[in-house]
Amino acid sequence: MSQLDFLLLGLVNTFEPLNLLMILSGLTIGVLAGALPGITMLNAIVLVLPFTYLMGIVPSLLLMIGIYCGGIFGGSITGILFNIPGDPMNVPTTWEGYKLNKKGFVSKALGMAIMTSAIGGFLSALIMTVASPPFAKVALSFSSCEYFAVVFLGLASVVIIGTRSIGSALISLFIGISLGAVGMDDIYGVPRFSFGSRILETGINFVTVLIGLFAIGEVLEQLSQKEKGGGGIIRTRPKTQLPRLDELWALRGTILRGLGVGVIIGAIPGAGATVTSFVSYGVERQVSKTPEKFGTGCWEGLAASETAINGSTGGAMIPLLTLGIPGSGATAVMMGAFLLHGVQPGPLLFTKTPEAVYTIFVGMMVCNLIMILAGLLTARFFSELMRIPENILGAFIITFCLIGAFALRNDMADVWFMALFGFLGFFMRRYALPIPPLILGVILGPLAENYFLTTMIGEANDVTVFFRRPVSSCFLFLSIGLLFMPFLRRIRASRKEPAGPS
Repeated sequence: MSQLDFLLLGLVNTFEPLNLLMILSGLTIGVLAGALPGITMLNAIVLVLPFTYLMGIVPSLLLMIGIYCGGIFGGSITGILFNIPGDPMNVPTTWEGYKLNKKGFVSKALGMAIMTSAIGGFLSALIMTVASPPFAKVALSFSSCEYFAVVFLGLASVVIIGTRSIGSALISLFIGISLGAVGMDDIYGVPRFSFGSRILETGINFVTVLIGLFAIGEVLEQLSQKEKGGGGIIRTRPKTQLPRLDELWALRGTILRGLGVGVIIGAIPGAGATVTSFVSYGVERQVSKTPEKFGTGCWEGLAASETAINGSTGGAMIPLLTLGIPGSGATAVMMGAFLLHGVQPGPLLFTKTPEAVYTIFVGMMVCNLIMILAGLLTARFFSELMRIPENILGAFIITFCLIGAFALRNDMADVWFMALFGFLGFFMRRYALPIPPLILGVILGPLAENYFLTTMIGEANDVTVFFRRPVSSCFLFLSIGLLFMPFLRRIRASRKEPAGPS
């Protein structure tokens, strides 16, 4: 049978009642889990794993794929409506989406997020179907050296995002990296910055920092603005408005770049959607002719982030299905589902059970199309919360954040850390200090450190290895270029300024 025959067979299998029900159920669970702070998409996939034991391998994976695609998108809803990203990967969406909300474009922002997410996910699934083997070979050639270069690119991209001062962004970034270093060292097993405290030895969970800085900090800021008589977000009940075809066509370059970044970085095992999101946003800002608009409510920034996030889903599935190597935390759980049913993912999967593989391919495409409807319904549900008075809504959000922070590790220390970072987020907003670099430092700092140390151990502390390997050197030179881009633009702008009167 040809590939087209297998695709048609997969299409028929996808619309079997049980398989279609699993897709719909997964999307519903995923979007809700992604939208609620503290309940991540990965947690939702882990929770449904035991229930898949009674199913076949295909419905089990379609259920998880539905949660995967829906959860990756879901965090953008609360990010746009309340400035509370459901997951770290949704932070760049929040930068632009919430500003568009405050400008009165909340309905279009929700619609744009839904459509670009669906487009990115659908096209990445299509690419996954036709290009899995070559992509998997490229990803397999990556070592810790290339991983470090990719993560460093993510850090370099965010340093210059949404801030007027490079100095304040660097300070915020280094604070975040320092916070990420607190706790037990993963490589040498030595406690750092714990000061003899057992609480600090376990480290500071980045989700705790995220909830505190964004959710608690934003609630405090909104309540303080209300006390002063200032305006917060527009207290209306928005109706999601999908973008027109000409509006999507105007963003075609942004969508294609976001898709490319999402698929390529998503196919790198361990990179994840968070790195993809920030790298795509940073790249789009650098190629934009109006980079000063980013961080103020820019459609290009919103589309780049959302397309890349869902574009990473197809990329992350490539090494799982073709090589048996999970490309993300979610696909690692999916690998557990394979093994639970006695199926070993890898090259033999395409010869032993091609019907199942192509049903997964088609199911992922269908899942992203249905996600448009699921996103509209979920956005409508959360939009109803906009009618609630700010003080009641703020109390509800804080209560839910307290529960979510405790549920992370069943540790009250996380609740106290969340409160601490909530006050920090409030003061950073008050004094216009950039929060995004701090978040990226906490998330990507430990990843960069682990990949760097692993490379140094394997290469006898030879730093030049990063520049001797072609892929890592390309990423590093691109990172250096991004860091120097603002200075070059300032020099170019100063040369274009007309001379003053003599």
